[in-house]
Amino acid sequence: MNTTLLLLRHAEAANPPMGDFSEIADRSRPLTAAGQAAAQRCGLWLRQKGLSPDYVLCSPALRTRQTLAGLQPFLTPLEAEPFFCPDIYEAPPEALLAQIQKAPPHARSVLLVGHNPGISALARALDPMAMELDQGFATGSIAAFTAWSSEDSEQAPEWSRYDNHNLTLDTFARP
Repeated sequence: MNTTLLLLRHAEAANPPMGDFSEIADRSRPLTAAGQAAAQRCGLWLRQKGLSPDYVLCSPALRTRQTLAGLQPFLTPLEAEPFFCPDIYEAPPEALLAQIQKAPPHARSVLLVGHNPGISALARALDPMAMELDQGFATGSIAAFTAWSSEDSEQAPEWSRYDNHNLTLDTFARP
């Protein structure tokens, strides 16, 4: 059984109100109509690829929560509620990886819904040889990484041990 890490950048969001550069305004940006449609396409793409997370980490920003909501009708229902983690909002790649490494051992597939530049930097750090990532991590992009290890594949994954040494980009798409 594969262990999979899914990185999803939120779908297209509206601009903040003119002249409001506050964190509150940024966190409150909703998806555009195009962003809502893109979130649903991402969910459909995940279902078609047979990728359904067991555990979800999501930034608490409105645009990431709405992106996740657009995916959920296409996925297997989660056993646990998504974890809306404030540490994911505008986080650098090291902080994102630290949150992923806290995933519970029952999770075979982890989805992180976050923001750029952190999410694209994390994808690049996990697999620096993946040329697909050269095109950039536009809104609504998904990177699916497969974890490999010398451990028995039937054992529960130890997320704390996953990093750029044992995660390889399998698929990169913008559905």
